[in-house]
Amino acid sequence: MPLNRLRPYIGKGYRQIPLRLALVVPFVLQISAAVGLTGYLSFRNGEQAVNEVAQQLRLEIGDRIHQALTYYLETPNTLNRVNINAMRLGQLNLEDTGSLTRQFWSQRLLIDKDKVSAIYFGSATGEFFGLGFQDNKRWEIGRAGKSTGGKFFSFDIDPEGNPTRLLQVGNAYDPRVRPWYKKAVQKGRETWSEIYIDFKEPRLKVTLAQPIYGKTSELRGVVGVDFVLSHMQEYLKQLKIGKTGLTFIMERSGEMVASSTEEEPLLRDSHGKVKARLWARNSRIPLIKAAIEYLDKSANFEKIDTTKQFIFRTADRQQFLQITPLKDNKGIDWLIVVIIPKTDFMEQINANNRMTFLLSLTALSISISCGFLTSRWIAIPISRLGTASQKIANGQLAQKVEGGSIAELNILAQSFNKMAAQLQESFLALEKANEELEQRVIERTAALQIEQEKSERLLLNILPKPIAEKLKNDTSAIAEQFNEVTILFADIVGFTPLSAQISPIELVNLLNEIFSKFDQLAEQHGLEKIKTIGDAYMVVGGLPIPRHDHAEAVAAMALDMQKAIVQFRTHTGEPFQIRIGINSGPVVAGAIGLKKFIYDLWGNTVNVASRMESQGLPGCIQVSFDTYQQLKDKFILEERGIISVKGKGEMKTYWLKG
Repeated sequence: MPLNRLRPYIGKGYRQIPLRLALVVPFVLQISAAVGLTGYLSFRNGEQAVNEVAQQLRLEIGDRIHQALTYYLETPNTLNRVNINAMRLGQLNLEDTGSLTRQFWSQRLLIDKDKVSAIYFGSATGEFFGLGFQDNKRWEIGRAGKSTGGKFFSFDIDPEGNPTRLLQVGNAYDPRVRPWYKKAVQKGRETWSEIYIDFKEPRLKVTLAQPIYGKTSELRGVVGVDFVLSHMQEYLKQLKIGKTGLTFIMERSGEMVASSTEEEPLLRDSHGKVKARLWARNSRIPLIKAAIEYLDKSANFEKIDTTKQFIFRTADRQQFLQITPLKDNKGIDWLIVVIIPKTDFMEQINANNRMTFLLSLTALSISISCGFLTSRWIAIPISRLGTASQKIANGQLAQKVEGGSIAELNILAQSFNKMAAQLQESFLALEKANEELEQRVIERTAALQIEQEKSERLLLNILPKPIAEKLKNDTSAIAEQFNEVTILFADIVGFTPLSAQISPIELVNLLNEIFSKFDQLAEQHGLEKIKTIGDAYMVVGGLPIPRHDHAEAVAAMALDMQKAIVQFRTHTGEPFQIRIGINSGPVVAGAIGLKKFIYDLWGNTVNVASRMESQGLPGCIQVSFDTYQQLKDKFILEERGIISVKGKGEMKTYWLKG
């Protein structure tokens, strides 16, 4: 049926987005955008609120710990000042051990055992007198020196502060070798000792010690007040740090002081004996270890002089971190670290996100339902039009469409019915015109194809195929850098005298035979012929498509050219000879100009290749040193030696033998 030929034109472009989808999608997109933006802003505001709350909580906890430490450390300071003043005023006799211990005993009522665990005096002669709260159970008097044989004696104490029953005989003890004594003597003033492990119990202590000097500035001893850091650990454990947060105190060196965890800041051997202090990086608490690893990369402990806050990520969650320095002029230099997991604050945020998601689903469901109802009301009349037009496209031209309740669609239906009638009337004329047009198109296309093939062959005889393709798309100058190619120049020996002895026609025919043979060799070896100038022939390997064996291919062609040239004879019967020069290196290749395009090469490599030919010998192939480096392992070459090359100076060249 003739109508079948019209179907591709009538039905072309029919398959598009369905009308119902086009009507529904805007509803969905608008609701999705509004809900999505609301959810995003809600999430962002929640995130910001979390960050602000976390920042405030970290600051608050850090300040509380800082204040507590300052408060705890102030009591030893007060006791030291009282005892020092009493000793300086002569109210305390340093030689009277009873007086000292009673003084210390009376001071126990003024202090909290969590703030001070021991008060003592170590003399320059090695005597020690002190009062200490041991095992968190009772006060004991401690003595060491000549009267105890150098051992540490622990005594029970009566209500008046006098020693009574001997409780324990400890190891040898000399106060002068203890950390608190040595540091006080070294500094010559009141100072905090380094943190050390207690002599009697496995716990960390720090001592506020001050040296006592006589009237002639001789050292009489050191008075000290102990602060047990395990008390600070108990305080940290009582702090509520979010839900799963923690805090710890460490020295700038990285050694632990105390933490809010159950981990003690000590290392024990397999027998449970304390052997050293715990480094924070070796903590068994994953969060502490992760925080130290992060701080090692992000902060220099020695340079932290103000409170700094960070956010870092562990394997499964984000962590808020704050580090606050605690420093005084007597040697305390610690860092307070507070860590709060972000998830501690995210419960309400996640609940809001879930509610937002549910609202979004509800809104989307409602919008899609409304969209479908609206689209159905509009799409049914249009669908009837579409069905009728489809039938017309299938050859059923006798179609009539009824209008709907929408005025615009009713007008469209009437117009469609008129166009269907007009289409049926004009179809026969269109069919005839179409047949004539198709015939003319076929004839014109065939003629154009023949001319195009001719032009293509002519263009490919002038230019390499890749260059020809580029010129067809872009008429601007085409130039391309090639870092490594090999160029061959060949010249027929004695051709100039020969041209004067034979007719021009014979000369051209002879050149055509020789160069046609060379062209076959170039195609055989996959090389690109560049041009012929008179009796000179130029070919290159490695462009326009780069190849790694360009030097070997050119050398092989040069040897084949020598074999081929002997097949040709002069008018006197003598065989022809050629000079060949080869050089390798970088060039620029391309086609320039607007008319009479020619593909050519430029660069120093071209000039040297030409000199290799012009300064060669008949029947020989002269190669440069650069080409020799690429051929020496695969071809037979013979060193020619140093020659003087015009414009290049002296160059070392070689003969290619086989």
